[in-house]
Amino acid sequence: MSDELVAQVRAALQRQLVHAILGNERVAREHGLRVTDLQALHLMVLREDVRTPRQISDTTGMPTSTVTKLLDRLEQAGYVRRIPDRTDRRKTRIELVDEAIAPLQILYGKADAEFDALSRRFETSELEVVARYLDAVSDFYAPKPEEAR
Repeated sequence: MSDELVAQVRAALQRQLVHAILGNERVAREHGLRVTDLQALHLMVLREDVRTPRQISDTTGMPTSTVTKLLDRLEQAGYVRRIPDRTDRRKTRIELVDEAIAPLQILYGKADAEFDALSRRFETSELEVVARYLDAVSDFYAPKPEEAR
């Protein structure tokens, strides 16, 4: 494999990340959120197993104190509510407020449809490689357990 191809892929991925971050920052601003708040909300929409402040901290690598402030902002804006855990009174669970996130889901749903149409222009074998690569990149960027808190 050539160093030039590796550099080309890295540069393409970096450009994609820049456009995604700036696009999400614009969406966040339009909805009265910070980009980190929007991404944490998006994480909770995508993953039903991320529903406690500790799970958010562990998944994002943000300290729990930062997660608390983030959840304060999301709760004040009406996107989430804190509820007591039914099995452990010491824990708090985060519940999404469906009617508040619906406009965001519609917005991202349209983008998903456009993305799906773009993806269909590629062969199955190509997309399998891309999916495997992006999963590896995601794992590379994911916070390590010791980074959280």
